Amino acid sequence: MAGKFMQYTRRKLIPLAAQTKGTSNPLVFDIPKTGILTGIYLKITGAVAGTLSAPNALGMASIVRRVAVVANSGIDLYNLTGGQYHYLLRNMLESGIDVVPNATARAAVTATTFDVSMWLPISLNARDPLGYFLLQNEETLLQIQVEFETDSVVATGATVTATVTPMMEILTVPPDPQDWPPLNTIQQILGESQVITATSGDISYRWPRGNTYAQIIHGYGVGATPADSWTEVKWRLAQSENIYRYTPGLLDLEFGRFRGYVRPLGVISLDLLSSSGLGNYGSTRDLFHSALVTEVETVLTISAAATLNTVRRQLVTL
Repeated sequence: MAGKFMQYTRRKLIPLAAQTKGTSNPLVFDIPKTGILTGIYLKITGAVAGTLSAPNALGMASIVRRVAVVANSGIDLYNLTGGQYHYLLRNMLESGIDVVPNATARAAVTATTFDVSMWLPISLNARDPLGYFLLQNEETLLQIQVEFETDSVVATGATVTATVTPMMEILTVPPDPQDWPPLNTIQQILGESQVITATSGDISYRWPRGNTYAQIIHGYGVGATPADSWTEVKWRLAQSENIYRYTPGLLDLEFGRFRGYVRPLGVISLDLLSSSGLGNYGSTRDLFHSALVTEVETVLTISAAATLNTVRRQLVTL
């Protein structure tokens, strides 16, 4: 079926009208009801002006408080902060490359121009028909929401101006439904954060159970001036079985093997897609079906107080 679909479809790129920061918050873009959505480009550029002090530790990424892609059924396909995208997810897509290399999101906040653009994949990767979202349905409404942070949180004295221009990547729908790809699985990429006040010892992050995990990406110490504020991490099942166990130095080796560049400090990637050596294009061998276990968690040994950011990338069967 997928082979016939590739014969009878075509890739199209459809820009939406730009909106400027301040007209509403969040900015809301209704995605047209045409084709099969595979991804969204978000061009987010602007400038910071003013005499600044107390710049946000997350740098220019802090300008975006939240980006969400929301279906009217109540399902979030995406819900991430700017920091979670640019420090955690950005290097975990496609073949493990930096998908927005021109972005300046990881730079410290100064009075200058910025680019905090994003690529949001709706499908698992650019090749495989997994995670496609059918827009050509009168009962379905899909929206992009871009919420900006308060200027004073970005930096004291800051005035932030910005423009957002989305562009959809879609595939045309074959006229015969027999030639359609599977549409019963969606990809969810969700972020959350927890302020940790302890300065040492073990903390646990329990994975919500039920769906199939492709990646869990933690950030502990990420920012414009990053640090590894942890000394060991374990991926543990049922309080006893350690699947992965890393120190920062060992995680450096694993990260470098599959990506060819240095792991950003503070990033803890439990990447179940890249272990076959082809990034998001590899096998599904190590995807984790969380409904089959009673308990799964990340156990992190910390060396300083920080915020634990977590991005969950999972496949959900409808």
